[in-house]
Amino acid sequence: MMKMRVGAICLCGSLALSLGACTSAEDELELDGFDHEFRSTTSGGSGGSGGSGGSGGGGGRGSDADPDRPSGGGGGDGGDWYTNGLDAPVVSGIDVAYALSSSQGMSEVGGILSDPALHGTAEYLVECALPSEHSITKTVGGVDYTFEGDIGLAPEWENGPCDQDCQEWVTACLLARTNVSAVAVPIWMQADHPAIGFGLPPDDVIHEASWYGNLFVDGTEQFLCKGAPSGNAAAVREGRTCSQGGGGQCNLTKYSHCDKSSRCTMAGPNGDVPIDCQPYDAWEDPTYHTISTYLLD
Repeated sequence: MMKMRVGAICLCGSLALSLGACTSAEDELELDGFDHEFRSTTSGGSGGSGGSGGSGGGGGRGSDADPDRPSGGGGGDGGDWYTNGLDAPVVSGIDVAYALSSSQGMSEVGGILSDPALHGTAEYLVECALPSEHSITKTVGGVDYTFEGDIGLAPEWENGPCDQDCQEWVTACLLARTNVSAVAVPIWMQADHPAIGFGLPPDDVIHEASWYGNLFVDGTEQFLCKGAPSGNAAAVREGRTCSQGGGGQCNLTKYSHCDKSSRCTMAGPNGDVPIDCQPYDAWEDPTYHTISTYLLD
């Protein structure tokens, strides 16, 4: 039986400005965190340059070996740098009633594992759910694929079902790391979850958006609310497609500023990080676990 293990790839996509072109050496020294690795050599794109139908190759944590990436580490209690490049958060073949490691939890004969171009989606999902040093292996067409954990938002899903909290955290993570252009862009993430946490972001980042919903219900619960007014300009510059415009190209419902109309609770060291955001504008609407993203200003 052939075996294939994930490698470590993390390059900026050609559609985005490289971080080295956007920051000086002094800027790089001031940025915290960026030791995350994207682990696949088997998904559609390579280094965030694209890929058909499911994922580019630019997800996960940035390589320490890349001199154009921010260095250091935010850790689980102070926010952290991640990249993104997922061009569609597809969850077909995923059954939250079962452990992710089981054949029912992530089907080996259908869904995202049936199309090599969608294997990157599986990698993002496992990266979001499981912590580092944990992995799951799936056999597809006689080939073993190992998907490694990274962030650890839902470690219980490895060997058990994924409840609503689990579903919402993994959803927020997948949405925050989605670009229909499959471009890999450095993003600082903060959340009311011990695996990510809060912290004081670098001085030269801007709140882009906050992401929430539940992809595992019917696929329509995909929401974002806007960050700072200049966040959209930063998103355009960096190639962050889903937080631009109306969000329709990413199947997202987009709302105005997160801090308006009591849409979110504000938390964090400065009380300015949106958590527990809700859709629509009614007080009775449910809130969702939320991940906020920040871009270089």
